[in-house]
Amino acid sequence: MNTKIMLFAAMSVALAGCGGGVSTPEQVRGTWGTDCSTPTLQVDDSALHILYPNKQDFTLTASDFDGKNWNATFENGGKKITDGYVLEDGTLRLENVTVDGNSFSGDKTKLNKCG
Repeated sequence: MNTKIMLFAAMSVALAGCGGGVSTPEQVRGTWGTDCSTPTLQVDDSALHILYPNKQDFTLTASDFDGKNWNATFENGGKKITDGYVLEDGTLRLENVTVDGNSFSGDKTKLNKCG
């Protein structure tokens, strides 16, 4: 019996080490903008890229999606930031931003998926 428990525990530890990391939902992956000739945001499988006006790349530390609301968490300048987006009617909009526990209203501009 102890051998089975130890084997199970060893397998659990091994599988935990193989964790897939952060993954964004398929629905939000791609390039977004109000005008697709100058897109402002790109979402990859594990990163968020600000394309305009100043290019910045952020590796996500968490990504939560309930089918409508997407929270993308990353670090910038030692601060934990969570961008709260709403996916609705084929558009993506920044609803709120939380920086180290302090929440602010997002610009709520609707972004269209480009390409």
